Parts: sequence; C-alpha cells; structure tokens
Amino acid sequence: MALRLPSGDVNPEHDHPSDPTDPEAARERYLDQVVADAARFSAAVRRGPLDAGIAACPGWDLRQLAAHLGSVHRWARHCATHAAPPESFGMFAPEATLTSDELADWINDGVDELISTLRAIDLDGPSWHPFPVERFGRVWPRRQAHELAIHRWDAEVAVGMVPHPIDPELASDGIDEYFELVVPRLVVREGVALPAGSLHVHCTDTHGEWLLTTDPEYTMIRAHQKGDAALRGPAEAILLRLWGRESALADQLSPVGDEQVLGAWLALAGL
Repeated sequence: MALRLPSGDVNPEHDHPSDPTDPEAARERYLDQVVADAARFSAAVRRGPLDAGIAACPGWDLRQLAAHLGSVHRWARHCATHAAPPESFGMFAPEATLTSDELADWINDGVDELISTLRAIDLDGPSWHPFPVERFGRVWPRRQAHELAIHRWDAEVAVGMVPHPIDPELASDGIDEYFELVVPRLVVREGVALPAGSLHVHCTDTHGEWLLTTDPEYTMIRAHQKGDAALRGPAEAILLRLWGRESALADQLSPVGDEQVLGAWLALAGL
C-alpha cells in the first residue's frame, strides 16, 4: 500500500510537543519525560515481583519487559550514534540472573547514557531508525519518550501500582506519532493490510484530531473531518486503546459509526 502523510494542522497556534518551529525545546521536553518515566519504571522493577505478568504483552513478565526496554535504550543509542543498526539487538541484553535492584540499576545506567547521547545529537543530522520517514536524529527523543511512557504504564499495572497519568499533551503527541510512524511501519515492514474504511480520532481534553484513510493510499490528515468511524475521548484513553492496553479509562471513550471499521483499526496494535 502506498503512503501519504501527514497534512493539515489541528491548531497551528498550540505549542505541540513535536512543534518543528522549536526543535530544541521539543527535545528537552521529550528527554525530561524520558527521565521522569524511567524513574517510575525502575521503581516498579524494584517493587516487583519480576515474574509479574505483562497483560498487554502475552507471555512476558516484568523481567522480560525490563530487559526489552533497557535493550531498546542501548539499541537506540547505537542507532543514533552510528547512523546504522547494530549487528544484533540481543547484544544489549542484561544477565538473566539480575536481582530487582540490579535490574533497576541497569535500566537507569542505560537511560543515563541514552539521555547524554540524545542531548548531543544533531536533530537534523543523519541517523538510522526502522520507520518509513526521513532518517534524521529528531526522531529519537520523541520515539524514546513514547516507548517509555507506554511500557512504564505496563510495569506499574503489572506490580499493582496505580499508573501515573500520561499528560494529555504528551498523549496527543503519542497518538500523532502512532499514526505517523507506527502505522506506516506496519504497512511497509510487516506487510499489514490496513482497514478499508476511514477513521476520525478526536481528543476531548486537549488539541488533537486526525482522519485516517486508506483509499487509494494510507493518508493521515490532522484536521476535523468525518470518517466511517470515530473515536472520541481523553488523549490518554485513546493512546492506551490504540496500543492495545485495557485501562480503566476505556469507559471515557465514545465510539461512533461503523463498529467493524473501528474494530479493525483498533486491532492493529495486536499485529
């Protein structure tokens, strides 16, 4: 399937986290978010137990999630530094026998190195990443902030903590990134067939509206336009639902229109 994205702007006057007019400020906001969520994630790892199941990642426990996330941080640092992927993702895995405290310390060490790297990279310089958009350094601070926000939520839920809320503006930006980077990656790298019907998504607690169409190509438009189906609600609730997370916020969502079309779009998270 061909791709065409993005176009339009929901609210040009709103200071969106990924506002290209101030990339340095956006970088700092993303990296501040990484630092904050890394501290929450490592706190959940210390609390444990490490064999707590991760509901959104069937077959994974907290130890596996922590190993994955810490490896992602080291992998991302390599990609951002060398503008090329490493020989193997597995080369970054921790020792399998680490205790909760040791694993949390390993996570924090990786985050410290990642932050140092992402603060220094040229946002407009060459990089490497697995998404079908231009390979510039600016992708990494944003991607790491959203990766960590979702998995921090996973970890807190797994150990019985009340998950820290995802800021509405960050969640709105996470929705935008999901449609801009993740969905095209499913098409280009995974060969996923997207739903035939169009979807309108509308945040009710902050800026953010999108129309997703697939006829004749996948197109993301940042605008208020009617789709075959619609999903309205708080930004955090929408973001978690798009990523396949079952949360207590789900009852705040308002689905409208063709249920099959909506279901098909929401099922993408499990592909």
